[in-house]
Amino acid sequence: MARSAEHITQTLEEALAALRHDPSQPVKAHVDDLDVELRVVGRSKLLGDFMAEGGGWQGESPDEILRILREARATGGSSEPPKL
Repeated sequence: MARSAEHITQTLEEALAALRHDPSQPVKAHVDDLDVELRVVGRSKLLGDFMAEGGGWQGESPDEILRILREARATGGSSEPPKL
């Protein structure tokens, strides 16, 4: 979820919490008499990259994994992802 360009946090703690919630977007904060912008340095992993690192699931080929995911999508399967 993107942050509003007008939202400016008042503490560094709020800014860090917002950044942890959505590291893809920079966060602006006004602390004491300073205006600061925080952003994550480096590249976040994309879902495809993350899944590719894991290889196959329990021996399934990439084609089999795609078939399983397509079948789940076709049957309306969409639940909340697990909390990490």
